[in-house]
Amino acid sequence: MLLFVCLTCMERIYMLERTAGARASKEARGLLTGRPAKLNATTRAGAAQQIKDGAIPEQVAAELSVSRSTLYRELRKHREGATAELVGQEG
Repeated sequence: MLLFVCLTCMERIYMLERTAGARASKEARGLLTGRPAKLNATTRAGAAQQIKDGAIPEQVAAELSVSRSTLYRELRKHREGATAELVGQEG
């Protein structure tokens, strides 16, 4: 029995295999995979402080050139990092 696969489907399969290989190679070398974060730890801390001081989140997001949802996601990372630091200091 012959199996016919369109060329577009074959290219898609090859692309997925190449992507998976590249990801596995980066992980094996200890490198980060995926898209880089929009904000670093210092910027996240600054944004959290601005909001704590009463700034409107939409304005802070506009100043950082990110969306409001990205700002909230990054602030959650900041809170989780601060919580992990507190647990590390107590233990």
